[in-house]
Amino acid sequence: SIAAEHMLASAKWKAVSWRSGTKGRLKARFAALRVRTADGPPQRIWDKGQQHLPGDEAWLIGEQRASGEKKYYLANLPAATD
Repeated sequence: SIAAEHMLASAKWKAVSWRSGTKGRLKARFAALRVRTADGPPQRIWDKGQQHLPGDEAWLIGEQRASGEKKYYLANLPAATD
């Protein structure tokens, strides 16, 4: 497994403003990458006990706010989604 932050480190980040809030425009930088999560069916691998096989593909979405706060999301939208 790889941390979301490391997977998105080399991704192309884009500034997005999505609506006006009480303190002005809400905006942040976003990046998205198609990944395969490790939540598939469990499988016993050697002496390591139950390990999960790769599951379905999903979008890994990273959000970086001006405050320095970082958030990561998984979305099951189709691969062709903009």
